[in-house]
Amino acid sequence: STSLHPPRISVSLSHLRSLSPQLANQLLHNPVPHLRALQDAVNDIADSESDKFAASDAKLEVGIDGSLGRTHVSPRGLKSDCLRRMVCVEGIVTKCGGVRPKVVKSVHYCPTTGATTTKQYRDSTSLYLGLPRLDRDGTEMPDALLSVTNSVYPTKDKENNPLETEFGMCEFEDSQTVTLQEMPERAPMGQLPRSVDVVVSKDLVDLVKPGDRIQAYGVFRALGSSATNETSGVFRTVVIANNLKVLGSDSAGGGGGPKPHP
Repeated sequence: STSLHPPRISVSLSHLRSLSPQLANQLLHNPVPHLRALQDAVNDIADSESDKFAASDAKLEVGIDGSLGRTHVSPRGLKSDCLRRMVCVEGIVTKCGGVRPKVVKSVHYCPTTGATTTKQYRDSTSLYLGLPRLDRDGTEMPDALLSVTNSVYPTKDKENNPLETEFGMCEFEDSQTVTLQEMPERAPMGQLPRSVDVVVSKDLVDLVKPGDRIQAYGVFRALGSSATNETSGVFRTVVIANNLKVLGSDSAGGGGGPKPHP
């Protein structure tokens, strides 16, 4: 199984805006395809600079940093116009869920035919949902979009031959949900602070603890309901984070100065 986390490359939106205001604006308003292109470009550069990295299966992740303008908000400011956009949410961590391994790819061997098959897994928090699939050359296939998959391991192939799961070759990634609450001094007088769930993965898990004041950069998304008879048009919303910055801590023994994620 894969548990190695390469460094996360921080991209300053302020620096990008000085080079190309149009590209920075597109990254803010339509972040998902631009994040994938940015991550592909970063890994292409790393492959060309290091033969050792090119020979490995490691992939660099990209985190956004810098000024986001009107989408730099508190949990109270996350309205419908922020959906599918890049946001920076500032608040206090009130709850950290457990770190759970999430299957990304499973590998299966068929003793009858000697063939090996793989299956990719995506849930509603996968960042690239709705984007075109990529072929082996990295070219987008517009007629094949990435969608949510089921989480059932295949037990038989197309010819109904039994399959054995090669757990040592499967790929997993760490996943955690952090609850971020509005800072009490910034909440309107007489109203309770509001909160939002932030989904973090890979190297971002276990970076923060309850009491930390943080900035969470990510994509604000509404998650679909799994209920087939759902009649309400209201869905749960989360921030799918790509960068965390710790500003300080209100917990006992917490430090004071800024502690950005490396």
